Amino acid sequence: MLPKLDVIVPVRDGEKYIGSAISSLIADAAFVNKLIVVDDGSSDGTVAIRSNLNWKGRLEIIQQPKLGISAALNRALVAAEMPLVARMDADDISIPGRFAAQISYLQSHPGVAAVGTQVMVIDAEGKATGDRSNYPLDPSAIRTQLYRKGSCAISHPTVVMRKDAVLACGGYRGAFQHAEDYDLWLRLSERHHIANLPEAFLYYRLHDAQVASRFHARQSFSRDLALYAAREREASGRDPCAELKEAPNFEDLMRSAGRHGPTIRALATAYDAIVAMQEKRRTSLTLAAAEAIPALALKRYLGESRRRRYALIRNAAWTELTSWNFRTALEAYFAFLQCRIGDSKMFQSLARSFSVTG
Repeated sequence: MLPKLDVIVPVRDGEKYIGSAISSLIADAAFVNKLIVVDDGSSDGTVAIRSNLNWKGRLEIIQQPKLGISAALNRALVAAEMPLVARMDADDISIPGRFAAQISYLQSHPGVAAVGTQVMVIDAEGKATGDRSNYPLDPSAIRTQLYRKGSCAISHPTVVMRKDAVLACGGYRGAFQHAEDYDLWLRLSERHHIANLPEAFLYYRLHDAQVASRFHARQSFSRDLALYAAREREASGRDPCAELKEAPNFEDLMRSAGRHGPTIRALATAYDAIVAMQEKRRTSLTLAAAEAIPALALKRYLGESRRRRYALIRNAAWTELTSWNFRTALEAYFAFLQCRIGDSKMFQSLARSFSVTG
C-alpha cells in the first residue's frame, strides 16, 4: 500500500481558479493526508471561496499577510506532517493518477529527492493550446539543464518532494523572488537527484495575471542571481547570497559592490537599466550598464533564452551608437558576435572534440 502525502497550495487573489484547482485533486484524495492552503494576503474573493472548497479530506487553511510565495511555502512545509509533500498552484489542474505515479517512483528511487511530471498547456479559459513540455527525465540531464544551460528543468507545481531534504538545504529563499523554485532545484540537485516522469499529470494554465507575465524582469534577475550563487558554491563552496533574506533592491546592490561582489553589482546595474528603459523612465544606458550587459550575456546571464540575450546586446549597441558612444557600441557588437559563436552548435562540437583529444 502506498503512503500518503501532504499537498501545499499557496494562493494570493486566486478566486477565479482556486476552486477548480482544488477540485482536480479529489480523484487522488486517497493519497492525501492533508491539504494545506496558504492564503498570502488575498484581497479578492479568495477568502470566501476557500471556506467552501470542494474537498472531502482534511483541510488546513493558513492565513498570512502579503509575505510572498517563499514565506507561504516554507510555512506550509513546516505544517506538513508527511515525509512526502506535493506542490500545486491555485490556477492549474491536476490530472488523476499523478500522486500514485510519483509516490511509487520515489519509493523505488530512494536517492531522488523530488520528482516532477510533464505538463500540458491550457489558456486562461482552460482550453488546450496543444503545447506539451519535454522536460528531461534523467537526474544528470536535469542537473545539466539547471546548471550548465541555466534553465529550469522541472515544473514546480507538478513536484512531489521529500520534506526533510528540502528543509535540510534551506527551503525556499525570499531573495530569489519569482525564481525561488529554480534556486531550490539548484541547491537540492547539489545534494540529491531530481527526476521527471515522462507522463503529463498537470494542465498548466497561461494567463496574464501569472508571475511569468507580470514580473518577467525580476524573475529573470532572480534566475541569474541563483545561477551565479550556484557557480560560486561549486567554485569556492561559498554562497554569495547567503545573507540576502529578501528580494534585493537594484540600487542598493549597485551601491554595495564591496559587500556582494562585482558580478552581483553588474547584474543589478544591467537590470536597473533594462527595467528603466522598459518603463520608459530612461532613454539611454549609463556607461556601466552598457558595459555590464554584453559582459553578462557572454557568461550566459540575462535570461535563459539566447534570443533574449542577443536582443539585449543589440539594443545596448544601438543605444550607445545613437548616443555617439562608439567604443561601448563596438564592445557590445563584438560581444554579440562572441555570443553567437559561443552558442553555435558547430563551435560547441569542436570545443568538445578538442577537449577529448587534448
